[in-house]
Amino acid sequence: MGERLIDGFVVRATTEPEEDGAAFYEPAFRVRKAGEEYEHPHVWYATAQDIEKQSKEEALAIAEKWLERLEEVTWQGDDWNLRGI
Repeated sequence: MGERLIDGFVVRATTEPEEDGAAFYEPAFRVRKAGEEYEHPHVWYATAQDIEKQSKEEALAIAEKWLERLEEVTWQGDDWNLRGI
């Protein structure tokens, strides 16, 4: 899984769910502050589509492609924002 450092945050391309054996997967991102292990529990979806037949590999490939397009990560209180998609 790919990840990038953007504005002091590590953004990781993943799938939702991450566990194997799901009926379908959606492309997603997880975010943590650089230098920390704790990932924010909220999942950001890479796309607004609900394709209920994507394999884990297909969804991860989409998330990694969208990860390349992210330009900005902001955090204020409990509000996280990913921009550039």
